[in-house]
Amino acid sequence: MRNYLIIRDMKTTIINNRTKGMTSLKKLGCAAFLIFSFSQSLIFTSCSDWTDHYEADSTLLETQNQTLWENIASTKNLSQFKELLQRTGYDAVLNNTQTYTVWAPADGTYDYETLKAFNNSRLLREFVENHVARNSYPASGLVEKSLYTVNEKLMHFNGNRQYTIQNVDISKPNVNTHNGILHVLNGKIPFVANIYESLNTNDYPIDSIANFYHSFDERKLNEYKSVQGPIVDGAITYLDSIFDEHNDLYSKYFAYINREDSNYTMLVPTNEAWTKAKEKILQYYQYVPSFEYIEEINGNDMTKTTVSIRDVDSLTEATVNNMLVNDLFYNNNLYDNKKLKTLQTGQTLRADSLYSTLGTKIYSEDAASLFEGAVRDDKSNGAMWITDSLRMQPWNTWNPELVIQAEGNVMDAVNVSEAKRVYVASGTQNPDISGRISRDSYLDMPPIAKGAIPSAVFSLPGVRSTTYSIYIVTVPANILSNYYESKPYNFRVSLGYAEKTGKNKDKDKKWCLQNEYTSDPTRVDTIYLGDFTFPIAYFGTGNTFPYLRVECYIRSAFIDVYDPNMRFDCIILRPKELDTYLKEHPEYKYDRGNY
Repeated sequence: MRNYLIIRDMKTTIINNRTKGMTSLKKLGCAAFLIFSFSQSLIFTSCSDWTDHYEADSTLLETQNQTLWENIASTKNLSQFKELLQRTGYDAVLNNTQTYTVWAPADGTYDYETLKAFNNSRLLREFVENHVARNSYPASGLVEKSLYTVNEKLMHFNGNRQYTIQNVDISKPNVNTHNGILHVLNGKIPFVANIYESLNTNDYPIDSIANFYHSFDERKLNEYKSVQGPIVDGAITYLDSIFDEHNDLYSKYFAYINREDSNYTMLVPTNEAWTKAKEKILQYYQYVPSFEYIEEINGNDMTKTTVSIRDVDSLTEATVNNMLVNDLFYNNNLYDNKKLKTLQTGQTLRADSLYSTLGTKIYSEDAASLFEGAVRDDKSNGAMWITDSLRMQPWNTWNPELVIQAEGNVMDAVNVSEAKRVYVASGTQNPDISGRISRDSYLDMPPIAKGAIPSAVFSLPGVRSTTYSIYIVTVPANILSNYYESKPYNFRVSLGYAEKTGKNKDKDKKWCLQNEYTSDPTRVDTIYLGDFTFPIAYFGTGNTFPYLRVECYIRSAFIDVYDPNMRFDCIILRPKELDTYLKEHPEYKYDRGNY
């Protein structure tokens, strides 16, 4: 404590006696210090050492009286950094009362000319904000710290006497300022973009998907984090404005590709791939300006409603774009997706299956195909795979198989005492019956009276404008127990749908493979009904759909042969292209959706 008091007195004496000869006073100060603090002679061994120590303190005091910006502006080897700060308006940010730490690259240690060519937005995001962090981070003692810069990039600040940030050497640490700390670097901190930031045209021709994705960007002021300034004309101003970047597609696709603590793989189509894919998808989403929709059926009475689409082109564009992007994202931390972390350009993916962030399961054969010919580009939160062709099977994403549960989609039932759901819990199915019930339940349609002929109409939601191979799954009477006698049942089918003109057509049977169909009483039976091409797409038009009518059909001569009590599990609308592929590749696996 005595040393501190003596030094403090010396400084006071020197300051108050500047006109009496600084040199003699400095010498006197050194002598006095050596007399009163002889025990410290190994530390302060000469007048010159003391003078250097004193002058360093003076410099420190000067920087502390200035802001970060004022210190940067007055430092000769930071003139390039100074210019780039001014271009982006960050001189004002570093001149306010908020506390920051700045890692400033020295002139001549980085690609200054390249950065000058950046537009201001990119320069701010990829360079300026990459070198600034909120709060103070001194280089003192042992430092092993992870921190986030203003652009939310995770940085590693390490060292002990010699310090680095992201392995870039700090040549001059700890310039203390009025509003933070300045470190001078021997080079710039590398900027590693995340997947969201890389959806641009800087490196690849991906304008199409970049423009689509960024069209959902929003930027909102975070009033809680921002620093309020004075009220001007009744409105709050902000000295430091913090904005939250948001995009609805993060949650729509369950892919938060903006988060640094996440790990995703994204398939990124080039403009060429985008255009090709849209041409393919467009055929499945043919809409018309207006069409008749059967809102309710009661026997032979139908309630028709005309549905009008205000802007067919906009609906088509939005639907096709969303379908194209649906299954481009994969969480690398889930399931066999983990193998995507190490997959490199030119390698073949060996995984049992991949799950997109929307839950679509893509089996090994199709999964490996997705990355053929694509190029990996590593990002801070995963990797982008740039591809000139989206090698997706249409039924895996934009034209899926539709499995419509009979028990949940009955529009009308005639001559039926009660159209009821019957549950077949796990392990309760009669072991003598082959096949399985989807979703553990089916629709039971007992006739209202002996001799009655039941019928039912089923809605078909999600239909695209494409050709489907249509199947119906029947259930035998003894599905739960051999106590019940199981007979076949005979039925006819027809379709109701809107034609290209928009007019509703009912009871169309021209597409049917047979005039009548008979169930197999020994198994859960999948019966092929025929192929049909729907003229228009219903998907995306609200609660509208075509319908399938099923009518029990028993000739009087066979009244004791067939069971009038029909039981249906589900209706399957399988895209014709998938149906053909399955016949050619019987071992092929694909996502069965809700089956």
